[in-house]
Amino acid sequence: MDPGVAELGTTVATFMYARLHNFTAACNAMGPDDAAAFVNEVRRMLTEAVLKLGGEVAQRRPDSILAVFSNKHDDRKPNHAQRGLHAAILATHEAVQLAQGIAVKPEFSGLPTLTLACGVHLGVAELSRRGNAGSGKVHAVGEAVEVARLLEVTAMDLNWSVAASAATRLASAGRAEGGRIGSVALPDSSFIDVVEITGLVPRRKSSTPARVFELLREALQANTHARRRSANAPANPSPASTTTHFLIEGYRVVRKIGEGGMASIFLAQSAEGGPPQVLKVMRMDKAGEADGLQRFIQEYALLAQVQHPNVARIFRQDFSVAHAYIAMEYFPNGDLRARMKAGPVDPETAIAYVRQTAAGLGAIHSVGIVHRDLKPDNLMLRQDGTLALADFGVAKQVSMKITDTGDGDIVGTPYYLSPEQATGQVVDARCDIYSLGVLAFELLTGRKPYHASSAQELLNMHIHAPVPLLPPEHQHLQALMENMMAKDRELRYPSAQHLLDDLALMGV
Repeated sequence: MDPGVAELGTTVATFMYARLHNFTAACNAMGPDDAAAFVNEVRRMLTEAVLKLGGEVAQRRPDSILAVFSNKHDDRKPNHAQRGLHAAILATHEAVQLAQGIAVKPEFSGLPTLTLACGVHLGVAELSRRGNAGSGKVHAVGEAVEVARLLEVTAMDLNWSVAASAATRLASAGRAEGGRIGSVALPDSSFIDVVEITGLVPRRKSSTPARVFELLREALQANTHARRRSANAPANPSPASTTTHFLIEGYRVVRKIGEGGMASIFLAQSAEGGPPQVLKVMRMDKAGEADGLQRFIQEYALLAQVQHPNVARIFRQDFSVAHAYIAMEYFPNGDLRARMKAGPVDPETAIAYVRQTAAGLGAIHSVGIVHRDLKPDNLMLRQDGTLALADFGVAKQVSMKITDTGDGDIVGTPYYLSPEQATGQVVDARCDIYSLGVLAFELLTGRKPYHASSAQELLNMHIHAPVPLLPPEHQHLQALMENMMAKDRELRYPSAQHLLDDLALMGV
């Protein structure tokens, strides 16, 4: 036992939770005597890794262990993070040796491979002694303990061997090698950065042969590969499909910045570096509508093909532990709505915004996408002043639903809704042209074209009210307005390019 064991009470320590998966299947394939010997071997394997690094056992079950690594309060250089991570690596090495020994026996052919998952976290918990002072057993409760347990689940979900909080690896003073990264949501909706532990770094002037560290690294890799094979086996589906915690691999979540009907929006930093990105994340088990996930995936798969300066960039579309997500361009300058609230937009800039929006619409329409919810809130501004179309897809389609006609959902924002959307008809690209006309009127005049005391009255105005007249100083643009906001879509511009052509002919 390491002499540097902290006094009991509220303690800063490193907590390791390790669990051997497929343990029950192995036991069930053994006779009573072999099963008893196997259980004892697993107990020895997990316990020795803890005690060898000066840890204390907080909880022990046949297939798992919760351990505490701490230092005395007056220790000048606390090393509990190093020891906790080291113990997790050693336990994984021992688990791989055990799994390989069992796998060669004929009676275990066809069984899922034994794999170990470890979660390691440095934090605060309440410790109390169990048994006598030299028993090496404590009782530990607190958030840090629960985070360690969550990280074990994270390791399992991501097919990692050891998942540690980023702060724990940082506190190890360079003794732990790191691999992939991710972010995990905690119960209080905050986030913790996590990192895959891929090896142990030798101490300076260490006399331990380099081969020892290679073997540890190889064991972590072997355990990870075995876990991946087990998770992909048809007879043993991954528990990731039923996981409830939020987890995105490859990104460090900075903060939550929005919420839609089926998607949450986060500001995140990619592990590959570069500027921050926006993650739109959908829980696959809470898609709401039967086709929600399909629409989320298909629309963004098409958008990823659009490379246009007036469309928000799509960097990645993927899945991570029961979530589908889209990584998109981040716009720190905000949206056009904020710009309009800040003060009047001069006519030249207003037309430039209309032109850029039309160009973006033309790009998405060319791949079969209809935005359906065009408004200033969905037009983002870059630092160079250019505008990009954003916020497509499922989150807005659900959150902006006004009513259900029985034949189809009415989707959009009432002030910018086209007549065909207001009546629940099937829409095409021309509904976006109408919404762009509403936006153009607002940009040029500083007010919306239609005002009403209720949503239903506003819908009726979109359907029946005449196209509003621009003030005298903008009368030369009235024909454009008529062609964008015609109630009969057959009388509207058939495409965004036709609008752009007219703008070019007019020299505006």
